[in-house]
Amino acid sequence: MTFKEITRRFAQSESGSDSFKQFYKDAFQLMKQDPVNAGLYFVVGIAAQTYVIKYEDQAVAPEFADRVKTTLESFNARLLAALDLDAHDRLKVLGEVAVDYEWNEDAF
Repeated sequence: MTFKEITRRFAQSESGSDSFKQFYKDAFQLMKQDPVNAGLYFVVGIAAQTYVIKYEDQAVAPEFADRVKTTLESFNARLLAALDLDAHDRLKVLGEVAVDYEWNEDAF
């Protein structure tokens, strides 16, 4: 399975916690298959896992779940594009996504 495949499957899935759970499991599995890019998969995998931990047993508004899913899809798109870059630029994009997640995203 590739990152492109798991991001596509996530984008086509519902906004529920089961989709986030499957995504983070796939991302963590991909880390073993592609250790050179493991950091990229780890950042979005942790974001998805955090969403599941925080909200799996709670009722959330569909609008909220959709917003979080859109945010994660945006992170995924940036990292997917970064896979075509050289190592230095790929690391830069990874850092930007990590900063956005940590400092600009408060939902998950």
